[in-house]
Amino acid sequence: MNPEASDLVEPLARAVRGYYDSLAAAAAAHGLSTTQARALIALDTPLSMSALAEHLVCDASNATGLVARMETRRLVVRTPSAQDRRSRTVTATEEGRQLAHRLRAEMHRVHAALAALTPTERGALLPLLDRLGDLLADPRN
Repeated sequence: MNPEASDLVEPLARAVRGYYDSLAAAAAAHGLSTTQARALIALDTPLSMSALAEHLVCDASNATGLVARMETRRLVVRTPSAQDRRSRTVTATEEGRQLAHRLRAEMHRVHAALAALTPTERGALLPLLDRLGDLLADPRN
């Protein structure tokens, strides 16, 4: 079987939907929106507000409100950027990092689905997912 690229789009979409459904359930259990959960997970390293907004595919004003709500819960802190004092850097607090870790761990449907794959299937899937992620992240594609 030699599927065309277009034959892979819907199966990929189903997998992504399953991932986001599982993330939404984990986030809701902690009183977070899915976008807040995505932000916390993205903040494994500090990001500028603009980089975070870009990652979340939202405008800066939405990111600002989202970060303010997370800051109220002491999940993140904003500090002036070392490179540009007009810019702010968002960093997950220790509590935020722990919650991000718990969110990933509590994505039970994703973990169960991946565990249901054989070791050989997981071994074949990992480099393919890494390659696909690299290709999707490349702005030239």
